[in-house]
Amino acid sequence: MSEITDQIISIEKRFWTEADDPDFFEERFADEGMSVIEPMGFIDKPKAVAMTADKPWQDVELRDVQVRELTPDCVILAYHGQGRHEGDKEPYRASIASTYVRRDGHWQLALTAHQPWKPAEDTGA
Repeated sequence: MSEITDQIISIEKRFWTEADDPDFFEERFADEGMSVIEPMGFIDKPKAVAMTADKPWQDVELRDVQVRELTPDCVILAYHGQGRHEGDKEPYRASIASTYVRRDGHWQLALTAHQPWKPAEDTGA
């Protein structure tokens, strides 16, 4: 893996593990950025910062990670992710695609989209 790939994966994982830190979201979510997560819909940066959870995700796993450096300042990441909040019976699972842009030397999340994911071992396949 390249240094850029390692940086992007680390930042992405922090969106899970630091979901309770509005300062992290303020710093790493691009001003014009957007999340698409149903049933919440389109989430802009102010809403994402305001929605930071009262507790971070635990047992976070990023599987089947794919990273593509499109330009020196634009990277896409796709993976199957899962995590659990304390007390949850089942983990949250999603297929996730995220796009990062580098601005003033810092990587920021420009777009992320989540859709339901059910691992093969859970489907009986």
